[in-house]
Order: sequence, then structure tokens, then C-alpha cells
Amino acid sequence: MSKELRKGMFTVVVVAALVLFVGRKAASGYSYHDNELVGTWKVTVQLNNCDGGLIGGPFSSLLTFAEGETMIEDTMNPGFAVGQRGTGHGSWQTQGWHKYSAKSIAFINFTTPPTTTPPSPGFKQGTQTITQAIEFTNGPDTWTTEGNAQVEFADTTGTRYRSACATATHRFE
Repeated sequence: MSKELRKGMFTVVVVAALVLFVGRKAASGYSYHDNELVGTWKVTVQLNNCDGGLIGGPFSSLLTFAEGETMIEDTMNPGFAVGQRGTGHGSWQTQGWHKYSAKSIAFINFTTPPTTTPPSPGFKQGTQTITQAIEFTNGPDTWTTEGNAQVEFADTTGTRYRSACATATHRFE
């Protein structure tokens, strides 16, 4: 087989492989947009009473969104006692152009009473569930919760005993 014929066949094989690869990605609906949320984000969270009245001051949380639509999150919310709240685990989904939804749940490991220093409403052993809509509004490095994230607390029987809302913004740098 001549050298030119082998080069030609090699070129055809490479082009065919690229066409199949690109075609498969296009058919699956894959785009960079699908991955803009993937990564670790340091966010500033502000709790509120769902009518806009602020609850406490802002605090930081880390949210990591992985390929496969899973997530983990952790918080520095000063309302929790040291070791009281575990890491949150959850999932996320694409909801449209630059829009996503996410839901996570974390264990509240033990009960604490309300305190004034530091200010805390007290929490029952059970779970905290956070449901949020995320929207990129200012390019790929900034997102905000669309409206308010819903925060719900339930005791070990699953009975909801408190809810609040929250907003979150900022990219991990």
C-alpha cells in the first residue's frame, strides 16, 4: 500500500471519528451551557422571612455542583452550634438557558435551644432541606437565587417545624 493511500485512509478515519463524536454530542443536547454550573461556588447567603425581612446577618456557604447533576454543600451559618449541622447532599437540573434548580438535604445532628449570644432560634435534631432556583444574570462567574431559596427544617419524625427563605450570590474565586 502506498504512503499516499495510507495517509488518505488515515485522514478519512480521523474525519469520520470527529464527525461521529461531534454529531453524538449535538444529538445529546450537550453544550458548554450545560456545564456552567459545574464547579465549586463560595456564596454569600442572606436569610429572610420570605417577605423581605432580614434574619440575622449574611454568612458564607460552599456549593459544589458535579457532572451527573449531583451536589454537596456546607455552611458557616452561625445559628448552628459547632458540629450540629452535617454537609448537605443533593441534586441539580438544567431548567433552561442559564437557569437551574437545586435541592439539598443536611442532617441536624442534635437539638439546641434558642440563644441570644450568638443569636440562634435553636434547632431540633432532624433535617434541613434547601430548594432553590439559580440564574446566571451577569456572565459565567455570577449567579443568584431566582427569587428566594426555600429553607425547611423538620424533626426526626419528618414534621416541619420552621421555614425561611434565603438569597445567595457570588462565584468561587
